[in-house]
Amino acid sequence: MEITQETSVGHIATTIPASIDVFERFGVDFCCGGDKPLSEALRGTGVSVGDLLAEIEAAVAALASEQRLHEDWSERDPASLADHVERAHHIYLREKLPYVGEKMATVLRVHGELHPELFELGRLLEHLRKEIDAHLETEETVVFPALREIVETGASGTKGAALEDSLQMLETEHDEVGRLLKAMRGITSNYHPPAGACATYSVLFRELQALEADIHRHVHLENNIMFAAARKLIRP
Repeated sequence: MEITQETSVGHIATTIPASIDVFERFGVDFCCGGDKPLSEALRGTGVSVGDLLAEIEAAVAALASEQRLHEDWSERDPASLADHVERAHHIYLREKLPYVGEKMATVLRVHGELHPELFELGRLLEHLRKEIDAHLETEETVVFPALREIVETGASGTKGAALEDSLQMLETEHDEVGRLLKAMRGITSNYHPPAGACATYSVLFRELQALEADIHRHVHLENNIMFAAARKLIRP
């Protein structure tokens, strides 16, 4: 569904049920005022149309992730898991990281003077982005093609040894990403914005928390399921 500033909030709530929690959180009347266009319904809330749409998108993604969490991936082969990780997590990260980076820049510009800890948060976020960009590139160009080949044709000694080295490297990179996420959570007091934080400040923290949750699921699928299954093929 394409949402514009003229779309009625009642239609959005009906078509995208996950939006209801977002409307509730920001005090948007989607019941009695359901016939109002989105731009009008947001007047006086301090929330822009763009920020609200991003929140709805995040709510939809979170619901989909929650549903995927209950799927049993333990019986899938490593190639199927690689396909899923690319569709569900790589695409999400490539879309979300630039968006969160833009929010981070805005919050820094407006609130950095009063909240200098935001500069360290911004540094950590940029470090995280660079780590993830390189990580996804390695997975998509080296490791995942190797997994698909081994599932299809079997693992020779040389191929298996090279893949084992790659898996160990990815696990080390996962540890670094985990360290960065832990530091970001510490700086933000578990993603609780300070009193009086503007809507963009609050949106940034919610987006960072959603990003962390997705990365945790991503790493779990790889470390605990995909890589374990791959090693069974390498070391029968």
